Amino acid sequence: MPILELLSRAEKLKQAIVNISKEIDHHLLALSPTTDLDNYKKFLTLQYSYQVEVENLYQHVDLHKYVDNLFDRTRLPLIEQDLNDLKHPLPNRTLQPRCFQHTDFAYALGWLYVIEGSQFSATTLGKQVDAELKLNNQRGARYLAKASECNKGCQLSHLIDNLELSDEQQATLIEGAEQARQRFKFYQAQLY
Repeated sequence: MPILELLSRAEKLKQAIVNISKEIDHHLLALSPTTDLDNYKKFLTLQYSYQVEVENLYQHVDLHKYVDNLFDRTRLPLIEQDLNDLKHPLPNRTLQPRCFQHTDFAYALGWLYVIEGSQFSATTLGKQVDAELKLNNQRGARYLAKASECNKGCQLSHLIDNLELSDEQQATLIEGAEQARQRFKFYQAQLY
């Protein structure tokens, strides 16, 4: 039996985006976001740009049926506070937020999986920012603290594995996750 058939749906989703995820993570680590304030501000600017695009995802009606406290999971206001703490102007909003309200549920779930999953390193990064830059959940690193907290409370992999999805919906789930990763990569290329 092929290994892919033994994987859960969430594991298959993770495998589908593993290469682009590694590429993004490798690029971010190479940029050393915690070595100095300028690098950290660039990191926050990148996160801000991406979070602006996805802010409407947290309004998705069907996602609210399955994900607790979805409204509270957005971190855009925290990034704004962090940038204000660091006396860094907010980036210009050159793109309008993506409209997710009427987006297919599986597609939106793929996006949310990427956004929430991209925070797995938030705890480690938050500790580095605290140690090296002396920033924390009270000043300059609210975004990382919230990302780490949200990550602990979100069981998207469990949800994805237990939803009844057709083959077409499963493909749409993967498509949403791939698109979310590609968009982050787009912002990364624009900024760096």
